[in-house]
Parts: sequence; structure tokens; C-alpha cells
Amino acid sequence: MSEDLEKIIRRVYREWKAAQPETGGLHPDEETFVSFLEKRLSAEENERMKNHITTCQRCADILSLQIRSKGLEEKEVPAQLLEKTKKMVSEMLTSYILEIILKLKEKTLEIINTTGDVLLGQELVPAAVLRSRQIKDFKDTVNILKDFKDILVEVKIESKDGNTFNLTVIVKEKVTQNIIKDMRVTLLKDNLELESYLSESGKVTFEHVLLGKYTLEISTAKDKLATVILDIKI
Repeated sequence: MSEDLEKIIRRVYREWKAAQPETGGLHPDEETFVSFLEKRLSAEENERMKNHITTCQRCADILSLQIRSKGLEEKEVPAQLLEKTKKMVSEMLTSYILEIILKLKEKTLEIINTTGDVLLGQELVPAAVLRSRQIKDFKDTVNILKDFKDILVEVKIESKDGNTFNLTVIVKEKVTQNIIKDMRVTLLKDNLELESYLSESGKVTFEHVLLGKYTLEISTAKDKLATVILDIKI
């Protein structure tokens, strides 16, 4: 069944992938791809490979080519199962990515959309609840948080002069609330790395960032922890 799901995921991948960010970082080598197809990876490596494929266009394409070159049979997928799998993949990516869309009006930040929770004073409020309360404007700073498995990521966006903003990222352990140290935060725009910092304090700040759409990748030396999609417009 897991093999069938992998085939289905590859089939529906391009339908929603255009709206998802390209991932950076290390990609599996040829030997890893072959080992994955021949089921020679450990359970942990196999799971890591699956997670990478579903979030990386480049590696999904490579794997698809390798499958076709091996002459593996492609069967028609029932429409009901196709829709079910598409929903499963979409939900998985939603849990993997924090999306933040803001509009800057002078020094007021307006929340257009986010998949995280908003810090309102001492209260952590889901974006849907804010909309029901008709709260969307923040004077000059907005803090948005999201759980990613065992970690909690906090992103602070601070308007500076109407054209730039400061961006601060803090990563904590979800259970203990301890700050995670020795993490790397990379800021990308159009898939190009702009800045990257390795922080021992668990806190990274990017200053005087221009308005626009960015990707933040948060990782340790071993694993990627989270991806944040940030779009701030006028």
C-alpha cells in the first residue's frame, strides 16, 4: 500500500506544487535514490527520503525519471483515491510550512493570511479567531507562532520605515519551551540565498529587509526543522 501511495503522490504532485516553495539544502545522491527504490534504506532514512521528495521539486522529478527508466508499471488511479491522497499531501505540507501574508500600511501591519497563531498581548490566538473578532491590524509589530512536530517557531515582523522590516526567528522545544541552540536560519528570495546565520542563542534577526516574498529555512546540522513563507506587500 505504501508503494501505491508513493505513486499516487507523484501523480498529484504537480497539481499543487506550483503554489509551494522550492526547498534548498542538501539533496540525496544517486546511490540514495537507488537504495530508496530498491528498499535498502533503514526505516529512518526511508522516512526522511519520503519527506524530502514531497517538498522538493528537483528530487521528485529525478525520482520520477528513475522510476520510468526502470520500466515500473504506472496504473490508473481511481478518482476517489486520487482526491483523498491529494488532501493528505496538502495537509502534510500545511503542517510542514508556516505561511505569513501581510500588508504594510504606513507603520501598520495588516494580516492578510497565515497558517500560524498570532500572539495578541499574552494570548495566543488562531488567525481564524482573529478574523471572527475583526482584528487584523497591528501597530508596528506582529508575532506569529506555529508548532512543527517537536518544536515551536516564533516569527516576529517589525515595520521600520514603511519600506523595510526587521525579521526575528526564535525556535523552542514544544514541551519544555527551552530555546534550541546551534540552529541555522537562512533567508531566501526567488530561491537565492540572501543571508544565513548559525545562532548559538536560538534567536536570529534579519535587519532592514525590503518588502517582498521570502522563504525562511530553519535547520540544525542534521535536519531541516521548518520552512516559513513570508510575503509582505504594500
